[in-house]
Amino acid sequence: MIAALFLASAVAVVDGGTLRVNGEHIRLLGIEAADVAARCGKGGNCPSADLRRSKDSLKHSLRDPITIIPVARDAAGRTVAIIYAGGLNVSCEQLRKGMAVYKPRWDSERRLARECRFARVEGR
Repeated sequence: MIAALFLASAVAVVDGGTLRVNGEHIRLLGIEAADVAARCGKGGNCPSADLRRSKDSLKHSLRDPITIIPVARDAAGRTVAIIYAGGLNVSCEQLRKGMAVYKPRWDSERRLARECRFARVEGR
């Protein structure tokens, strides 16, 4: 698992909720953003932003330094982490911009809810 500081140039954006660092996929804690897999099913609470807008939003949020704090592994084996870029929580930024929805069940120990005023119950 990654636990380090990175320069923005060493990080690739996969989609609105996933980064790739040194070949490892890192999911942002507590959010669902438009993603490559398009897993949103019927009746799901999915983000309204399209993949390109969500991905571009995440890309524009990245600024040095980038700090990755691993929290867990998801069902697919990816690292789930709190990610800060330029001192800002990137999950909170995606929520603030409307590029993601909050998912309380994906928010380990309610870390995102405590830190981000945009993390509300609408993601249930």
